[in-house]
Amino acid sequence: MFIPLSVLETVPKRSSLGEHLGDCLSKTEIRSLAQCLCSGAEPAIHSPDPGRPPLTHDGLRAFVSNFVLPHAADRPPLKQNDRIMVVLPPGPENAVALLALGNYHSCAPINASCTAIELKDDVLRLQAKAIITSKDIGKRLNLESLREELNCQIFYINGRILGPAGLFDVFMPEDTDVVISSRPAEAHGLDDISLILHTSGTSGKKKVVRYSLRTLLVGTWCIVHSWDLKPGDINRM
Repeated sequence: MFIPLSVLETVPKRSSLGEHLGDCLSKTEIRSLAQCLCSGAEPAIHSPDPGRPPLTHDGLRAFVSNFVLPHAADRPPLKQNDRIMVVLPPGPENAVALLALGNYHSCAPINASCTAIELKDDVLRLQAKAIITSKDIGKRLNLESLREELNCQIFYINGRILGPAGLFDVFMPEDTDVVISSRPAEAHGLDDISLILHTSGTSGKKKVVRYSLRTLLVGTWCIVHSWDLKPGDINRM
C-alpha cells in the first residue's frame, strides 16, 4: 500500500513535531486532500454489515477524486471554502462524505439528531450555502420548506445497496432544476478551510473552530506518530 504522507516520517531535531511536519509538508508536492489518500487494494472503510465488502483505498481515492456535486440551475456551482452543513448519522457514508466534501469545500458536520431550530441557527451562524443529509432526516427537519428561508441548497445522499460500503449517490429535491457538472470543483489547497466544528465552550454558546487542510494533515500525522499506528491497524470507533 502506498501512503503519500509517509514522506513526513522524519524525526524532528529542534522544533516540535507539529512544526516539523508542517515544514515537511510544505516541501512536498501534496496540495490536496485527495493526494493524501492511500493507494492499494487493502480495505480503507469497513461496513457494520459483515455481508458488505469493504471500500478499498483505491476505491476511496477514486470516489473522492471524481466527486461532483450538482447545483440548482439558478445558482452557481459550489466552490472552494463554500460552507456545507453535513447532517448524517454515523457510518461509512458519513466518513466518505466528509472526505469527499473536505477535498473541495468547507464541511461542517453537526449532530444528525438536531432539531430544525438548531439546524437553522447553525446554518445562519455559518452562512452555509448548502446542506447535505439523508431523505429521512430532511423530511423530519422539514428542510424543503425551510430552503428559501435558509437561502441554501439541499442535497440528499442515497447509499448504494450493492458494492463496497460507504459509496453513495447525490440528488436534489425533485422540484429543483438541476445542473450536473462535467468535472469536479477545484480542490482545496493546504491553507483553505476544509473542516468547521462547533464547540459549546465554557459559556454555553456555540463557538466555531476552523481547520485548514494543512492543520488537518499535520494533526493526523501527529496522531499516527504518537499512537505508532501501522497500515493494518483498524479504528473501530
